Amino acid sequence: MATTDININPRTEELKTEFSNMIWKMATNLVHGGKVNPVQFMDYTLGGLFYRFISENITDYCNQLMRDAGVENADYAHMSDETAENAREQIINAKGFFILPSQLFINVANGAKNNTELNTTLSNNFRAIENSAVGKPSENDVKGLFNNFNTNDQGLGATVAERNELLTTLLESIRDLNFDKYIESGIDVFGLCYEHLIKMYALNSGTKGGEFYTPGDVSYLLAMIAAAGRQSVNKVYDPACGSGSLLLNFIRVVGAKNVKDGFYGQEINMKTYNLCRMNMFLHNVNYDHFDIQNGDTLKNPLHECDEPFDAIVSNPPYSVPWDGDSDATLINDPRFSPAGVLAPRSKADFAFTMHMLSWLSAEGTAAIVEFPGVLYRSGAEQKIRKYLVSNNFVDTIIQMPQNLFFGTSIATCLLILKKNKADNRVCFIDASNEFIHEGNKNKLSAENISKIYNTYMNKEEIAHFSHVVTTSDIAEEDYNLSVSTYVEQRDTREKIDINELNARIAEIVSREELLRKDIDEIVAKVGRRCSMKGLDEMIKELCPDGVEFVKLGECCNFVNGFAFKSTKFKEKGDTIIRITNINGTGVDVNDVKYFDKSDYKANWQTFEIHKGDILIAMSGATTGKVGIYNNKTVAYLNQRVGKIVPDKSKLVNRFLYHILLSKTQFLYMLAGGGAQPNLSSTKLMNVFEIPLPPIEVQTEIVRILDKFTSLEAELEAGLEAELDCRKRQYEYYRDKLLSFDNVGGKK
Repeated sequence: MATTDININPRTEELKTEFSNMIWKMATNLVHGGKVNPVQFMDYTLGGLFYRFISENITDYCNQLMRDAGVENADYAHMSDETAENAREQIINAKGFFILPSQLFINVANGAKNNTELNTTLSNNFRAIENSAVGKPSENDVKGLFNNFNTNDQGLGATVAERNELLTTLLESIRDLNFDKYIESGIDVFGLCYEHLIKMYALNSGTKGGEFYTPGDVSYLLAMIAAAGRQSVNKVYDPACGSGSLLLNFIRVVGAKNVKDGFYGQEINMKTYNLCRMNMFLHNVNYDHFDIQNGDTLKNPLHECDEPFDAIVSNPPYSVPWDGDSDATLINDPRFSPAGVLAPRSKADFAFTMHMLSWLSAEGTAAIVEFPGVLYRSGAEQKIRKYLVSNNFVDTIIQMPQNLFFGTSIATCLLILKKNKADNRVCFIDASNEFIHEGNKNKLSAENISKIYNTYMNKEEIAHFSHVVTTSDIAEEDYNLSVSTYVEQRDTREKIDINELNARIAEIVSREELLRKDIDEIVAKVGRRCSMKGLDEMIKELCPDGVEFVKLGECCNFVNGFAFKSTKFKEKGDTIIRITNINGTGVDVNDVKYFDKSDYKANWQTFEIHKGDILIAMSGATTGKVGIYNNKTVAYLNQRVGKIVPDKSKLVNRFLYHILLSKTQFLYMLAGGGAQPNLSSTKLMNVFEIPLPPIEVQTEIVRILDKFTSLEAELEAGLEAELDCRKRQYEYYRDKLLSFDNVGGKK
């Protein structure tokens, strides 16, 4: 069987990662004094990057023209506007737009600091670029590209001067990006830059992020499937194209020149439509090689004169409402009528599917991301599935892992459609476990993509991963297309040795009895107020006048945390401990944030957390809770996390810890309680009092309490282990009793 391996150059990938991190750092640093949210600033960052790209693109083109004409060392950026006008028509015919030398990004950026009318200059330049295409074949491709870059937006600043200050910072930051190192390594710097920024903005924009971006790994897999077996395709199409990532992955799969008749897409959201067209230019797809339209594909498809398409890829919106049977004309629409029924009004998934099938060429392939419900829901959707299966359009169904997409964690499916299959076989692939972790999302590795793609191509039978059936088999299942119906799940149940398990339970129970006896002995000793190295006598001897109570501030120092910015959190780096990490006994480091010291100016030694340090939450739901940091790795205090440092000559660290544990509720009330408690360090240090017996007494009390704590923790762990074993014991006897193996049951 033929196989395809996804080959990745580690050095190139390393440079891409380095470059991407540099770009995102630039983007987040552009946020001016915290006045602008990074996600809100997306339009300006992307627009500025686009402005630089088209300026350099047209400069390179003009410089090459002059070199070809024998003019050496010519530089369009230093040419007069009057001279440049002579080549206006030629440039527009080639590039689709025109930029005067004075309007080039580099010239505007270099003069930005001294330009008191920078916002107006930029606005006029953008308008001039767009107007240069009016009446030309490129008009629709260029019109409105800069609509999202509003230089007079109050969000940039209340005054013109404030807005210009931020715009200057933006232009200079983008100007100073050094691409040379990465260009030399063969990286498509502008394309990668744009895609990475869109990805990061999607990641940070919550539930809306996934509306305009399909992750690159998924896009690549879809493009590979849609182009499978081809060295070239005539036209590629996406009816819900978002920022264009699905379409542009055909460049990676077959090469831009091998998409013979260009890239076609439609997008309903105006802002995203502009992003997509910019993305085309930034990936060096010329205006005459793409046709991206703005509008509702289901109501008003705008590429009727261009269909059919050899390759269709799409990640349409999941289960969105549409007109459906409320519009009597739609049942007669040739896109939807063949199924004899319309997709439900509340769920347009199969409306998009039928649209794509209708516009697919006889030899083409459509690869569609589907909401899983469409594969098994009844009613109209079942009737559409029957139509698809009965006419042998369904080629492959792939169950994808969960948490791949931005804005949703659901496990989606891929539906692969063809119109001219050689047989009536349908392949089902369960790729739900084919992923690696990247930050808080899952992604497809090169190995994952290779395995899925090769299984798709070869229609392989792989135990617990893929299964091939006929359309008749699907008909017997009432046209259910859920992968789990056809691919047998691996039995991951533990093979239990019941004798070994019973012995383990007996061992745990025996140890629990010993722990209970040890705890009872401690309790008895405390209750009788005896033994324990004569604690009572020790106190009487060392404190004849009784134990002194002092304010916490008299025997401890307090350190508050550093005000880290959430916008500058990293996926790796130095560890930040936040109030949410303090669990009331310890410090949980399973869900921490990271930072880069180079992002701030601070005396970091002040905010260090070392093993054994006592931390306290000063606000929020965890106010008053304490924890001891038990990691060897140095961490850093976030704001509203306090570190209490006892004077070792007066106070034993763990003695203070036990006192604070016993006073959690008091500390919460000291903070004001209620919905938004906030404990001040002043109150904590100057109001809260603690007993201060001699060091010897503190040490003995700590010994007793630590012993009690240790025994209690071990007992708790033992009980949990016993409970786990009892569950496994139950499962063994349950399965044994219900198998009926000895009375003719199925093996």
